[in-house]
Amino acid sequence: MTDTTATALQQQLAAYYTWFHQHPEPAYQEFETTVHIRQILDEQGIAVLDSGLPTGAIASIKGTAGPTASGAGHVVAIRGDIDALPITEDTGVTHPSLNVGYLHGCGHDYNLTVALGAAIILNQRRADFAGEVKVIFQPAEEVAATKETPTGAVSVLNTGALDDVEAFFGTHDTNLGEPGSALISAGPDSGAVDKFRITIHGRGTHAARPQGGANPIRVAAAIIEGIQSIAGQDVDPVHPRVVTVTNIEAGNTWNVVPDTAFLQGTARTAYPEDRTVIKTRVEALVQGISTAFGVNSDFAWEYGSPSVVNDADWAQLAADIAQELGFEVQPSAPSLGGEDFSYYLAQAPGAFIHLGVGNADRPMHGPTFFANTDAIAEGADLLATLAERALHRLDA
Repeated sequence: MTDTTATALQQQLAAYYTWFHQHPEPAYQEFETTVHIRQILDEQGIAVLDSGLPTGAIASIKGTAGPTASGAGHVVAIRGDIDALPITEDTGVTHPSLNVGYLHGCGHDYNLTVALGAAIILNQRRADFAGEVKVIFQPAEEVAATKETPTGAVSVLNTGALDDVEAFFGTHDTNLGEPGSALISAGPDSGAVDKFRITIHGRGTHAARPQGGANPIRVAAAIIEGIQSIAGQDVDPVHPRVVTVTNIEAGNTWNVVPDTAFLQGTARTAYPEDRTVIKTRVEALVQGISTAFGVNSDFAWEYGSPSVVNDADWAQLAADIAQELGFEVQPSAPSLGGEDFSYYLAQAPGAFIHLGVGNADRPMHGPTFFANTDAIAEGADLLATLAERALHRLDA
């Protein structure tokens, strides 16, 4: 981009970002957000696919270069997420949330604006590439996913509109870097998100006569201690992982041993093989300890989103392009936070890039967080250029 074009795009995207920041909506309720995205795409002459999504959208930009000028040929996709969090804003910005009780506290207002900017750039460069770029404006990345209400990436993939995509690319803001920085690494980038629930069936008795029952609380204590040992000893010590018990319930008074105890928690793993090991070992631990204490236990494990694993070749291309465009390129350390971009990468390889937005003193997912937009046009250019170069590489 020329300096003049870059300045104009920066101003345009900053204005878009301000509107989205002021109108945050929670997962699967992003109706006003979706309308505004569609309005912008329509103004830019960018087609929107008929995906059937209630919220969110998938745009399509077909190149006009070469033998695939009709739009046939290779297909790649880029993604920005659009939902907000149930947080009351305390940022102090001059354009605060108008939807009290909701905030783009993870920066999805920034991510979706980067994707919009990339769509605008790609639409202007259609003569420079062949094939198709699908631009995903994804709902419900932050949803507490269940079988009935899956995470937004699953809902988008279930439409079938992305079945032909050969590579996926996405960006997410991060306060671990300043504007103008891009954090990219091959391999694991986020944590697989799994949940477990354990119900221990003991035998209640008077607290003064514990030998007459089987106390489920001491079984729960032994299981919790054992779980921490698994996290520390059963997987490669250099692999990021954590197993955390977050909730325990047992009894309701001081002098009665209860019949049951319940505990639940989460396991986060960066490497797919560790996910299987930890689940298998926790289940065996629960059953073994329960048998040793003479009780029965119910064990349930719910697999959530897998870890984002960046393809080495696509990650290297992303890093090379970022460096060419003047970004300060840094490696991204794996996080154990969940990210449903992983579902796209389970279908086709790709890369996930973290764009620096500063404000390191404002924790993401907190009431004070907002993104610094000083390099938002550069982020859009990076995402657009990556999609364009990916099509050239697939066509080679």
